[in-house]
Amino acid sequence: MRSLLRARGLTAAVVCTLAIGIGALTTAFGLADAALWREPPFDDAAGLHLLFITRARPGEAPRNERWSLARSQMLRREATSFAEMANYSAATLTLTGGDETEPVSAEVVSPSYFRTLHATAVRGRVFTADEDSVPLAHPVAVLSWELWRRRFALDSGVIGKTVGVSGVSLTVVGVMPRGFRGLTGRSELWIPTMMAPGISYADYLTTNQNFISVVARLRPAVSPSRARTELAVVGARINSALPPNDADSAELFGATAVSLNDSRVFRGTRQSVLVLVAGVGLLYLLACANVTSLLLGRAASRRREAALRVAVGCGRGRLLRHYLAEGVVLSAAGGAGGLLIAFWTSAVLVVPTNLWAPRNFYGSLAPFSDPAFGLRTLAFGVLLTAVTALIVPWASAVSLLRIDVASGLREGARGMSTNGGAMRRLSARGVIVALEAAVALTLLVASGLMIESFARMRNSTLGVEPAHVLSFWLRPSEIRVPPAAAPEFITRVLGAIDRVPGVVSSSVDGGAPLAGSASSTLHVMGRPAPLPKDAPPVTRHYVGPGHFRTLGIPLLRGRTFTDADVAGQSRVAVISETAARRFWPGEDPIGQRVWFGGGSNFDRPDSSAVIVGIVGDVVYQPLDETQNRASFYTPFAQFSYATRMVFVRTTGDPAAVIGGVRSALRGVDPDLAMHDVQPLAERMGSSWARHRFDAMLFSGFAALALLLAASGIYAVVAYAVGQRTREMGIRLALGAPPESLVALVLRDGLLFPLLGLVAGIGTSLAVTRLLRASLYEVTPTDPAVFGATTTLLVAVAVVACLVPARRAMRADPLVALRSD
Repeated sequence: MRSLLRARGLTAAVVCTLAIGIGALTTAFGLADAALWREPPFDDAAGLHLLFITRARPGEAPRNERWSLARSQMLRREATSFAEMANYSAATLTLTGGDETEPVSAEVVSPSYFRTLHATAVRGRVFTADEDSVPLAHPVAVLSWELWRRRFALDSGVIGKTVGVSGVSLTVVGVMPRGFRGLTGRSELWIPTMMAPGISYADYLTTNQNFISVVARLRPAVSPSRARTELAVVGARINSALPPNDADSAELFGATAVSLNDSRVFRGTRQSVLVLVAGVGLLYLLACANVTSLLLGRAASRRREAALRVAVGCGRGRLLRHYLAEGVVLSAAGGAGGLLIAFWTSAVLVVPTNLWAPRNFYGSLAPFSDPAFGLRTLAFGVLLTAVTALIVPWASAVSLLRIDVASGLREGARGMSTNGGAMRRLSARGVIVALEAAVALTLLVASGLMIESFARMRNSTLGVEPAHVLSFWLRPSEIRVPPAAAPEFITRVLGAIDRVPGVVSSSVDGGAPLAGSASSTLHVMGRPAPLPKDAPPVTRHYVGPGHFRTLGIPLLRGRTFTDADVAGQSRVAVISETAARRFWPGEDPIGQRVWFGGGSNFDRPDSSAVIVGIVGDVVYQPLDETQNRASFYTPFAQFSYATRMVFVRTTGDPAAVIGGVRSALRGVDPDLAMHDVQPLAERMGSSWARHRFDAMLFSGFAALALLLAASGIYAVVAYAVGQRTREMGIRLALGAPPESLVALVLRDGLLFPLLGLVAGIGTSLAVTRLLRASLYEVTPTDPAVFGATTTLLVAVAVVACLVPARRAMRADPLVALRSD
């Protein structure tokens, strides 16, 4: 400790550098642990699996689907590999009966759901088997602890009280433990499956659609592979007995089990997270290399000290322990600082909601990936500190042990100057500088690709004008507003909203730009009917007359919808520019008639719609997904569902009209609530949240890598210049211009960084290919990114060399030669 305190500057530099490296890698481990390895918050979660129907055409990869209630019940009877099995589905309901309606996330579950998750109520009970037998016979509910606190103020007599849910009174039979939010990760209310037809979906128990998730717990003696083998046979048998409406005779059906931990991770997440950890691992290695370089420099300045210690009787083993102990102290201090950095970073790091959530699960499974500084992260940081203490001090300690005592004792100022010699000589410090440059360039290139990808996303033409547009979901109970009554209901809703001060216009749709949309298949009148599997997919929208004005979608030809386009009048459609170009190349689509596959009233040739207009393309799928910009719009007044997303264009800040819109909705129906209220710009921005987050993280780590590389180059060059003070003095005394010394230092000092840059380009070309899935409209070998980052690193290296070079240029020859 005393030895290190005598070199406070170097000690501070080493500790800070190690703190940055250890803190960054520990933080990255915490993110990866939360996203990939930490089990979901359920007892014995390793035994939990989600079960899926699998279907695939010959030559295609199987795709997973969920279950209808009838199929899930047959599965429960026939699959024997599971100790427990339950069905559940996510639902967004409305709490009614109080002073204010309140949207609430819920789950519709079978009674075995809680048993499968090993979850018990802290008050009352969960559902019984009797409550899963007769439709609508048992109006009961289980509350989350949070809803119990918010709605009932933790009333100990809550059991037996009623709560209004979408206009239906349910008796509270239980309260779940604090923090339990179900598999969706956000549920505050649970209702039994048999109550769903009266609250959420009238055909819940009878429809042939696959929208119900199934979770199961493996029997202790059954392996996952054995369970999947059984499910493949059972799934084929279930499909044979209960085929889906769109079944294709060429398709192969089965079933499979996916562990809950694997199910919760979006398929593109695993690779991107591992690439992030690998990148931060490079930053950690860069920090270790920098510290090794600094310690080697200190060892070179302590050669005479080491020779004196050995000369007066200190054994080399004891000397080795002394120098290693210094390294352990430095590593421990750096590790403590790194753990503090990781703790602070984990506390302030804002991870976008559902950043790594599985897609196409319709919100039925949470990612359970919120990062937190827990025992696992702490243990990793301590282990990383121990590894650092084992590897960092060895190079400098061993270099001192190999010293020749006689030559070491003879070294004075002159001797040291001759040993400092050429910066171009192959040495451990030169190799480390080259490695630092290679690692820094790799991280800079990865960061540059991420930033360029995100910038291109932000600058993409999306086809709408989201500024001053409010968006929210309306989810009225289908029991109260069936499809037949939906057009009249939506007409009243939009009429009430349009009368709110500050509202310019309003409309509805089944989704939002960049957030996905419903799809169907297209059939053109007068053309041969394609087979169902060959019918081209298109996106479908049921919208209002003011839809295109509300979202700022330009009309290119023809007309949009009017208030006269209602049921009983000629069915009409408006199509996107891409749809016109794709399906009527060289033709005029206006006046053509189309109909669609699916369950709407446009699904037969005798219910076809005539195309009356062409509008600009709108991007509905997230930009990192396969795009289908062939959109077909029809008036909601000719067919729609009551559950719609509402868009409201305002004269100013969209938040300013929320209160007025809420009051207008209560005037239409006192039980109506606004769900998921967001400005449209914010909603669209969430689609690239992962790309923004990745770009920010990589940028931060790349900036640290650049700083470490610059400091490493500076340290080596400054030390070498200091060792060559006598040589510089002689050169100046013999008449060398000061500028030539700058050129000399730059020539010698940049050799190893430039060699590292060459190696870094090769490494970057290999590593960045792993980023391909995370990039948008940018190739992993983008020459502009490679050129810009290489230029930046060269400029930083030049600056790092110029500082000691300028000091050499100002050297006084008399001072430099005084020792002679």
